[in-house]
Amino acid sequence: MTMLSEVLFDTLWRAHLGLSLGLAAVLLLRRPWRRFAGAQAAYALWLLPLWLAAAALLPRASLPGWVLPPVLVTGPRTAALADMPAVWALSMTGLWAAGVLAVAAAYVALHWRYRRRLQHTTGGHLLAPVGDSPGLLGLWHARLVLPADFRQRFDRSERRWILAHESAHARRLDNPARMLAAALAALAWFNPLAWWALGALRHDQELACDATVMQRYPGSWRRYGLAMLKLDGALRVPPTASAWQSHHPLKERIMLLKKTAPRADARRATRLALAVSALLGFGAVQALNAGSPDAASASKPASQRMKATEACPQMVKPELPQLPDTIKGDYRLDVKFRIGRNGHPDAVQVQGQGDPLLVDAVQKAVQSYGCKTALAGTEVEQQFAFKID
Repeated sequence: MTMLSEVLFDTLWRAHLGLSLGLAAVLLLRRPWRRFAGAQAAYALWLLPLWLAAAALLPRASLPGWVLPPVLVTGPRTAALADMPAVWALSMTGLWAAGVLAVAAAYVALHWRYRRRLQHTTGGHLLAPVGDSPGLLGLWHARLVLPADFRQRFDRSERRWILAHESAHARRLDNPARMLAAALAALAWFNPLAWWALGALRHDQELACDATVMQRYPGSWRRYGLAMLKLDGALRVPPTASAWQSHHPLKERIMLLKKTAPRADARRATRLALAVSALLGFGAVQALNAGSPDAASASKPASQRMKATEACPQMVKPELPQLPDTIKGDYRLDVKFRIGRNGHPDAVQVQGQGDPLLVDAVQKAVQSYGCKTALAGTEVEQQFAFKID
């Protein structure tokens, strides 16, 4: 159980690093990207965090290697195998899971409060109270949400534009995108960037849909902006819904309505820049993985890490020698070796803080390992921790 927790914690942490790097890139690029290539191109930037989170889970290019389970030796009277880092990982995984459940419960409560305000109609759409904003509810089969005063508040052309706006949300699958972002924010509930991303993503979705409507109805930006002024969205909506919200910067939205569609060369340059950003981000994520303390272990899939003991089926614990009374406390030694042709370790290297007697004990124990000859030439790492009472 502790091994599984350690693997899960390590996997989630690496994915979180990639996600955070992608969110930071979006934070820096989205505004200049929007000015240069338009709102729709800026919305495409949100693919970067997903790409880098997935890239962080890819094994980095390196020589074949294994990581054997850490060993904790207590003494001088008793010796036992244990995995203290795994216990720590189990505690952290439990804390993380509690936070995820709390955020998920808040999402469910928000969805329930929003949904109970709506009523079914014979026209197939959902009816919201007077004064609410139009929107969509649902993921794959989203249903239109219209306020009870929709026809009274908006004239014919305004209703057409609003429906075109919501139709753009549905075609672009904006609700599933928001739900995915909310799920990632729940998984990374301790990261402020994840919560910033929820609001920024929604804002970019609205701007991209505005640009879509303006492409369909060119020259109507002034009246479209006046229609937006009639929308009131003080109510919070769940991740499964899209609707106008009062915290959206209205001035920026109206100013961008006047912006003409980017030229073809600007769109091509934007696609090229996005591809280059993805490649640079991939390299940065791989560099972070390579520099991590447990990079060799982290680059292994969970299935290989759990089977790491199969590399050397015959392992013995170091025997504690007679130690002076002055040697007390915690000591940690890191061992690297290469499996030889006969299955015994070659080129054993022991590094770390520890008495020379402990180093000798570790070297003798490792040299007696019996490893699989089929893995000859494989680099192996292992950690030894001593707790001397």
